[in-house]
Amino acid sequence: MSYNQPPPPGGYGAPQPGAYGAPQPRPAELMDRFLARLIDGILLTIVSFVIGLVLAAILIGSGGEANYAVTAIGAILGLAISLGYYVFFETTSGQTLGKKAMKLKVVGPAGAPVTPAQSVKRNFFYLFGLLALVPLGIFNVLSTLLQLGVYIFIAVTISQDKQLRQGFHDKLANETYVMKLG
Repeated sequence: MSYNQPPPPGGYGAPQPGAYGAPQPRPAELMDRFLARLIDGILLTIVSFVIGLVLAAILIGSGGEANYAVTAIGAILGLAISLGYYVFFETTSGQTLGKKAMKLKVVGPAGAPVTPAQSVKRNFFYLFGLLALVPLGIFNVLSTLLQLGVYIFIAVTISQDKQLRQGFHDKLANETYVMKLG
């Protein structure tokens, strides 16, 4: 074919939809999703740590035994901060800061925006942090182990779903999906 000839007419040899232009969204891979959660986790840890330091200084500065109060308020604030972060970003833009960095977006069925109820269901495992309210040290360990177990279970279920890459938490949240945008 010489460069002076016009392109072939539609049909035979015509470009396929999505062949040119912006890349089409596709289900996000496990590693991209892990890195997005890691970025979000680091940000949430920094925010929670700073708030925890301020809270501890206030409670300990007021005198008296503040150890359990700091733990209890920290657990409740940690849950509120984590769930609030995910619910806010997933329902407004579909992207937390970690997802934005990894070019991921969470969507509901048929590409609809995620509802607050769906986002809470996707992030239910943060509720295990409330086990820290039980004044026995073993419950802090149990909380951490339960959250780790849920992360592993979610990773396994994402890996097993070769077509849609949905984890257990995505299916629990009425069929949400995490898509790779770029």
